[in-house]
Amino acid sequence: MAMQKLSGKAIIYRRKSSEAEDRQVASLEQQSIDLKEHVLARNSLKVLNNLEESKSAKKPGRNNFNLMCEQLEKGEAQYIVCWALNRLARNPVDGGRILWLVQNYGTKIITPSKTYDVNDVMLMHVEFAMSNQFIIDLRKNSARGVNYKIQAGKAPILAPIGYKNEKHKPQGQKDISVDEDRFPLVRQMWDLLFTRNYSVTSVLKIASDEWGLRRANGRKISRSQVYEIFTNIFYTGQFKYAGKVYRGIHEPMITLDEFDRAQKILGSKGRPREQTHSFAYTGLMKCVCGSSITAHERFRKICTSCRHKYNAQKNEACPKCGTTAPEKTWYICLYHCTRRIDPTCRQPSINLTKLEEQFDDVVKNVKVPEALIKWGLRQLKKENETESNERIAVVKSITQAINLTEKKEKVLKSRFFGISNENGELLDEDEYLKMKAKIVQERKSLQKQLSISSDFHEAWLDNFEKAFNFTKNARHKLKHGTLEEKRIIVSTLGLNLTIDTKKVKIDLKKEYQALKTGKEVAEKIEKVIEPEVLTVESIQNAYDSGQFPIMGSVRESVRTLFSLYFPIKKMPLRRGANTSSRRFTP
Repeated sequence: MAMQKLSGKAIIYRRKSSEAEDRQVASLEQQSIDLKEHVLARNSLKVLNNLEESKSAKKPGRNNFNLMCEQLEKGEAQYIVCWALNRLARNPVDGGRILWLVQNYGTKIITPSKTYDVNDVMLMHVEFAMSNQFIIDLRKNSARGVNYKIQAGKAPILAPIGYKNEKHKPQGQKDISVDEDRFPLVRQMWDLLFTRNYSVTSVLKIASDEWGLRRANGRKISRSQVYEIFTNIFYTGQFKYAGKVYRGIHEPMITLDEFDRAQKILGSKGRPREQTHSFAYTGLMKCVCGSSITAHERFRKICTSCRHKYNAQKNEACPKCGTTAPEKTWYICLYHCTRRIDPTCRQPSINLTKLEEQFDDVVKNVKVPEALIKWGLRQLKKENETESNERIAVVKSITQAINLTEKKEKVLKSRFFGISNENGELLDEDEYLKMKAKIVQERKSLQKQLSISSDFHEAWLDNFEKAFNFTKNARHKLKHGTLEEKRIIVSTLGLNLTIDTKKVKIDLKKEYQALKTGKEVAEKIEKVIEPEVLTVESIQNAYDSGQFPIMGSVRESVRTLFSLYFPIKKMPLRRGANTSSRRFTP
């Protein structure tokens, strides 16, 4: 029995991608031939539009595909004619759009092998899912292939000038080889740079005009491309990929020492380069003149003959006596005024080492004894147990108040919409809206209080421990920590950091000012009473009698500290707590 011919308006859609996903797919021309022979010739279809695209379907955004869907949604056509279902979509967004057209607009999809309609939705789901999974697997395999190339020392990049990509080798074996025509010319460009007698512009002019150096497309190289050559580590036999440097198997053009020498030469010519060093304390301090404090670093060599100090980045020999530079390089980091507000400011610069010594003195004065910290945490936990019941009572009270506002709102609604208020005799609309707004506002305020109480109950003690650990570990991190850790410590300690005649002035935050004052009291007691256990016990005695400021205000101080650096929602503190039993047991 002959198949029934289909009639109506149809849109032809053909797609072919140049990417790896469609290597085995028929060309656009071949797809057109197959559709004419196996679809159009066997049916009575009127072609509304004949669309084609040379684009991947891995992600949404194909113009002709969107146009086709819009025409189908408007009812301008009833059929899609395509070579295979995966020509329409390889991603879940476009696949879902096609399924929606089939389910809700009655669209049918005709291919040389099958016609899909609403009865084939499940099958279409499977085929689209397979197409999408194919792309996911392809992406994984491509990444795996790149990793294999990198491990084998083959750079998965476009070859720089002087080299060429081997395009005729089998897939997975392609590498980068020497460009016999350009390799020696690029090497001579490096040699000109090493003489220090030619600027980058001069090297470019000689290479282009006198040697006739051109890119693979026949165009002259530009000045920026010359800088790319002289800053590309690929020429040393290595290559950079995804931010990391790997050892390559390609033939190097220069040595690493030559590359480093070239970078110094470019630096001496004022070549703007990416900053390779970050400074921990810039942006935190100001000079007494009001200007910001900035920093710079110096690399110094000391001549072994005349003891002359000179720039290690710009000189390979002593500029005074010509002695070859020694291997050892001295590193110096100096912080100094930018003079933006007062150009005449003559404040001297301060060495990083001296600066951090001053910061260490500040941190040293806010560190409390380990035994006292442990005792303090036990006291805070004990007080928290006492306050816990109070917080629970507060939460219960607030919850009851919230429930009461809900009852009020129900009563208000029943009065306003009740039969006895049909004409607004008991409660008019304006009065109703005002009363409702008041109730809603009251409920929101109570809900906010409930959230604050609950959050604080869960987090406060853990945050107290972090604060004590901060004072405990700050000195170690200031000396051995990362730049970011050092920066956090200094910014946490105080405000209004000012440098005046190489001296740092810090307005300690009140939390640390209390710790500093307490430290001074502890030191006075320590001179009289030994050992440290007795010292801590004496400090606790002073605290019980109201003489010692650390623990007496520790809860308020530490909570304020966390609002700045360990953000938590605050809860009003309970006043008048009993302190008669605060005794330390070693």
